[in-house]
Amino acid sequence: MKQQVRIEKYIGDITSLSRKVIKQKLKQKAIKVNGILITELIKINPEKDIVELDGSKLEYNKFQYYMFNKPAGFITANNDWYSSTIFDILGLKRDKFFAFGRLDKDTEGLLIISNDGQMCHTLLSPKNYVPKKYLVRVDKKLDSEVLNKNLPIKINDEFIVENYLFEKINDKTCYITIYEGKFHQVKKMFATQGCSVLYLKRIQFGKLQLDPNLKLGSIRKLTEEEIKLMQEK
Repeated sequence: MKQQVRIEKYIGDITSLSRKVIKQKLKQKAIKVNGILITELIKINPEKDIVELDGSKLEYNKFQYYMFNKPAGFITANNDWYSSTIFDILGLKRDKFFAFGRLDKDTEGLLIISNDGQMCHTLLSPKNYVPKKYLVRVDKKLDSEVLNKNLPIKINDEFIVENYLFEKINDKTCYITIYEGKFHQVKKMFATQGCSVLYLKRIQFGKLQLDPNLKLGSIRKLTEEEIKLMQEK
């Protein structure tokens, strides 16, 4: 017979939510055991008891995947001496999870957070050309022939961007899809056309789109369908 464990440890092991966040969930009346809402931290039998969090049954999975709508003002890192990182607001254990790729400190939008190193390596590998789509707002009129015709863009002597898709929304707003992840790539692309990026938000990674209902600074688990979608080429 399996020994009983404290429910916060059980939930933490499955979700990697911190004890602080689990206590918040308790206050929000978001935890049920065997269909009954609990109001205090109790012990459970993992082999017999059914635990629900936010209406979903908890089941142990080796790998976990989250969608995070990153706000500006945070760097994409687990730890940093000088700046606030996404893990300061994620509520996940920073020694177990990491982001798939990076977004600049002043950039918002879609980040995938997981503990699956192999999938991360696969999706970020340059040879796989995983598309990343951004919403961009600039300071000047978007009348560049280079952008409108999706012509190659030379970034100083650093590199040449040959594969991208520019989609104009209005005079100063557009979508741009890139297939690489060079440092400040989007900002540098627009700088070559005489424009400064005022606002940048990633809205798609591969085939996975940012949930429009996920508030800025919020995180949620990916559904099984979204995980499969993320793995598709």
